Amino acid sequence: MNYLYEYSDILNTPYEAFVFDTHKGDFPIRPHFHHYVEMIYMVRGSMFASLNEKEYYLNEGQMLLFFSDSLHSMSASSVKKAVFMGIKFDVARLTVNSGLTPRIQTLLNAARGQNARVFFNEDECRDYGFEDIFADCVKELSQKEIGYDIAVHAKLCLLMTRLIRIWQREGLDFSNISDYVSRDELTIQNILEYIDIHLDENLKVEELAKRCNMSYPHFARTFKDLYGRSCKEHLEMLRVERAEEMLRFTNLSLNDVSTELGYSDQSHFIRAFKKLKGVTPGSIRL
Repeated sequence: MNYLYEYSDILNTPYEAFVFDTHKGDFPIRPHFHHYVEMIYMVRGSMFASLNEKEYYLNEGQMLLFFSDSLHSMSASSVKKAVFMGIKFDVARLTVNSGLTPRIQTLLNAARGQNARVFFNEDECRDYGFEDIFADCVKELSQKEIGYDIAVHAKLCLLMTRLIRIWQREGLDFSNISDYVSRDELTIQNILEYIDIHLDENLKVEELAKRCNMSYPHFARTFKDLYGRSCKEHLEMLRVERAEEMLRFTNLSLNDVSTELGYSDQSHFIRAFKKLKGVTPGSIRL
């Protein structure tokens, strides 16, 4: 089975920065999620990006943010090549020795919980110097001169600080937030990998809560606070994304796909697919 979780060696590689050419790299980039925060900046051309079932059209000079553990993919908008710079990082590493400001990870989680916008246009990217920050991170991580990790850390802190200030000016509330990350939150983040591996089973939210040693109401509330959707909605989204991949790249029948993904019957699968994708699964192969 083609799993959606992409392994991240966060311990040994907390930062990544790269330039991607859609005519040279493995493209399109299929739906996946990982524990990194990821950001992309379009250098040339255009492309489509999907984030948790929402579609974005990116042109040169625009930027898109993918929160950690969010399902995302990228695909071509035309036969012309596109080039973008990407940054992946473990936001927990972006710490400063100051008691005056909450951790960036805490602020980012608060922004995510308030549905902060993740798309930034050409004017914003130019005014806030996002292209230069991306380019500097790519250069530092490719050359790896002495102190490169310090330089990248500083650039990423600057980048996230500018985003947080944009969100605050747009009305997001960062007051009265705690720097404390509960064990329950860390446990739920880890259960995402279990869900991906066992997606072909008839997973129940109640059983996932027990696996996390939580009551069902507490698990459900914490999951929604973290990811902005219920665990049931998350399961449905992952199944539909994997179903679309199977329909596009295998010869399995609709019934086989629905069975493979743990649906009790094909009609339930068709309804769920159409609700999220706006089309029936059969139309994918037409």
